[in-house]
Amino acid sequence: MHPITDAAATFGGRFNLILDPHDHCVYQNAFGDWRERPLDLTVGVKTPEGEVWALPFTSRAPHFPFVEQFDTLTTIEYRAVHPGLWIELRMRIRAPFYPREVRISTAPVYYVDVEVRPLKRFRRMRADSPLPAGELVFELRGEGLETVRAEDGFGYSFASVPPGCCSDTPLDARTECRVQGLDAEPFAAAGLRRRFDLTAEPSGRLALTWSAWAPEPVLEVAGEKTPFKYRSVFGSHADLLKWACVEREEVETKCDFLDRLFTDWSLGGSMSDMAALAFHSFLADTWWTTRKDGRDWFSVCEGPGCRQSAVDVEYNNALLYFALWPDLLKMLLDQWAELEKDGSALLGAVGKGSAFLSRDLGACHVVGRPTQSRPMGVEANADYLLLLTAWAGFTGNLEEAAGKVALGRRLAEFIFRSDSSGNGVPDRAVANAIDDAGPALQYGPEQVYLAFKSHAALWAFAELEQKCGLKGSQAERWRAFTSKGIKTIEDEGWVGDHYAVTLARTTEGMADPRTDEPLPAGELTGWNAYSVYTTNGLLYLFLSALKMPRWKMNRLRRDVENAHVATATPYGDRHTSGPDDIVWFSQNMWRDFVAAYLGIDMLHNVERYRDYQVTAGDSCSASPYCDTTEGNDGRFSSRGAAVFGAPLSAAGLGLNRLEKDLVLRPVRSTLTVPLLPLADWAAMRVPVLNVTNRDGVAVARISENDLLKGLTLRLEGAELEPE
Repeated sequence: MHPITDAAATFGGRFNLILDPHDHCVYQNAFGDWRERPLDLTVGVKTPEGEVWALPFTSRAPHFPFVEQFDTLTTIEYRAVHPGLWIELRMRIRAPFYPREVRISTAPVYYVDVEVRPLKRFRRMRADSPLPAGELVFELRGEGLETVRAEDGFGYSFASVPPGCCSDTPLDARTECRVQGLDAEPFAAAGLRRRFDLTAEPSGRLALTWSAWAPEPVLEVAGEKTPFKYRSVFGSHADLLKWACVEREEVETKCDFLDRLFTDWSLGGSMSDMAALAFHSFLADTWWTTRKDGRDWFSVCEGPGCRQSAVDVEYNNALLYFALWPDLLKMLLDQWAELEKDGSALLGAVGKGSAFLSRDLGACHVVGRPTQSRPMGVEANADYLLLLTAWAGFTGNLEEAAGKVALGRRLAEFIFRSDSSGNGVPDRAVANAIDDAGPALQYGPEQVYLAFKSHAALWAFAELEQKCGLKGSQAERWRAFTSKGIKTIEDEGWVGDHYAVTLARTTEGMADPRTDEPLPAGELTGWNAYSVYTTNGLLYLFLSALKMPRWKMNRLRRDVENAHVATATPYGDRHTSGPDDIVWFSQNMWRDFVAAYLGIDMLHNVERYRDYQVTAGDSCSASPYCDTTEGNDGRFSSRGAAVFGAPLSAAGLGLNRLEKDLVLRPVRSTLTVPLLPLADWAAMRVPVLNVTNRDGVAVARISENDLLKGLTLRLEGAELEPE
């Protein structure tokens, strides 16, 4: 693809480089705004005459006339061509990451490789007088940088200030960085160069490591400053650099293995690009630190909003955790559990004894105390119950899940009591996270999508309660509420060929939760619109192979298909067919994944979502992944991590280790996808589902099938090839 804004980012350590070809610079983000520290980065070739040609991250040199970009989960690579000099320049930046390996994933270091080769042909032009020799150059400049020369490179440091959204929160923090080169010659204040001779060798190469180190703790957790996780892994910056050099071959091998899983599938290049861009943005949002008592803290910043690990955001991000690293979700489940509030704060006296979760864990560099953002009682509670139940099924860790049952009961009780009419559909504390939608979808009473999600949550939690076998189970009560609510939705919410947005028809009793101002009397605009959110609550039931409540699946399929037609735009589907005109790409992908489980293949829609990322990525104020069209600010959002549900839903994967069940229901008769939750990452082994169409019959083959040992496989829609 043509060059767009992208991010090299390390996991949990806040070493982020925002490569912006539109602004002709690299922004280094540590603890402040995303464009915290603009760096003029000259990477290119210097001719014997002293002329420099560079990649488009500098304003001090002309740029190569042809540049393209290639992404994987762990790399960003630029290929530049100069037909006049007849050379090809490549720069690859690798940000190490490997599932469940803390050392590799949290190391705040990049491997940067710059290479120049002769160019023999471009279009129909042939090389005339190719550049015989020159220098590869790498130089940084920027205001506010304190630089220091070293024998093998240079170092620099700078101070951070809080981002604009947290300008009232003091921050005193510095970032120390080093750039070192193998057989490179330092020059200027912060530069490295190496001569090449293309008449004597096939290529010239400059190999660098670019690293960072936070000398002091930054993230404040419940009043305690906590150092980054990597500080407990590496004793010093020098230890980090030694490890990066000695272990580079192993790191590269594992990263290559991970990358291939997301390029060798049959889901296409657009899905691979979306996975890479979304993953880079997610990594840039992450914080992983260690408390004095030894407990880890993990949270994810919500893009420009700066909120940390809002429950509704992590509801989307968790598809990444389930695919690659479930222990990360366990940390979040533990952290949210510390911030419950009594239900009476939202429901009044009727809510006493129940509980709801704070929407987030804090903001910016201060966590452990939630922000004052408007609470989303029903939605946050339903999200938590669905995540808890799915985590228990995916991991098989019933003991840990049982420790959350008491909290789960209080959260479920809140949902139960949010129904003031007794019809099984919540009508109080129903404000949600769709903050750019119209009133009907955003905070309308008796929202249909929120009813489906509440029913899914209580149904799933009832299964978990029953499995745990603890005293005082309310499982039958939750099931009865769900069954009653489903009947209400089917009787009152189905409007011809789709489900309505709300059961409420008028604005009676409604007020904007942000201002408490009542809405003008009259019909509730958009109450009967088509919506992409109807099935939002179903995905984790499919993923954890749970028996479904008695939903009318044929109606759900019709709703998905008809809403898609009614809400389509060139880049994706807007929230509803009503007054809403903004597209959220994470929610579009989420809908596509549920559709796959329902037997509807909408995964090709990713081409439209990717088109927007490429279009917006080469414009002003761009980001590596933007979750919304321009009517909202979804830049640097972590929600794109939902894309990790693509291979799971394409395979129709349902995993429940508590029941020892594995379900595969492939949505395509020709398919190749990795079964990521079944991986043995330490051994670099991942089962791959391969489905081929033989004379109209779908035949499935699973590699590394010994990793399925202990699970009962149920394959639907395809025949299993005999071994």
